Amino acid sequence: MDKELELILEELIKDFKNMKEVAAISFAGSSTSKRNDSLSDIDIDIFTYSDISVELREKIISKYAEYKEVGNDYWGQGDEFILKNKNIPIDIAYFGISWIEDIVNNILANYNASVGYSTCFWYNIKNSDIIFDREGRFAKLKEISNCKYPVKLKKNIIEKNYPLLKNNISSYYNQISKAISRSDINSINHRLAGFMASYFDIIFAINEIPHPGEKRLINIIKNTCTKIPKNFEEDINNILKSAGNLDKELLVKLDSLIDSLDDII
Repeated sequence: MDKELELILEELIKDFKNMKEVAAISFAGSSTSKRNDSLSDIDIDIFTYSDISVELREKIISKYAEYKEVGNDYWGQGDEFILKNKNIPIDIAYFGISWIEDIVNNILANYNASVGYSTCFWYNIKNSDIIFDREGRFAKLKEISNCKYPVKLKKNIIEKNYPLLKNNISSYYNQISKAISRSDINSINHRLAGFMASYFDIIFAINEIPHPGEKRLINIIKNTCTKIPKNFEEDINNILKSAGNLDKELLVKLDSLIDSLDDII
């Protein structure tokens, strides 16, 4: 990061940390895990005691933005903008500090699993860099996140996600089979995305690694996991290439992927 960019970010962060609503600020995303590339943006997470109004967010961001989208709240509160004279995208996400504490507690103390992406918030906290922490609450969260992977959590993630691959009547596999019979390519795409979300959730749980999110998962698994299904990359590529063909051969490829997963569970 060049010096000029550092100074701009310092001023941006200063504007936010002076607000009474702000409990903590961190850098997050691919830059903190050293996986950023030329297409990556700069991710800033702001943890709040109460919501910051869109008007206040707009006022701050307008000082730094060449182009801005304030109030991009489709997946939670967030703002995105391009830095003036830098052509660098900035992505700011806002989370309630009490909310994120509850999320981390549900994962690491209550061992709650989700359908896909079970431990993404744990990963995000664990790999973030603290910029500002008014009361030390975020530092405490990071301390909690630097724990050994709970055995009970691993078990719960596998038990919640594995039946959805093929075992249950309503499994992704069975839904994909019906969609092929109906020539419903949109449904195939939808169910296949869910299948992959649960599949990757299981692999990261087996390897006792917090889930890093939705990007570049094949490379991350190859570089960080020791228990990897045989031919998993080839199988996944074949599945995705077959998805638009409305052919039962897709089910054969899914069977191969599941069988290889069984070998490491």
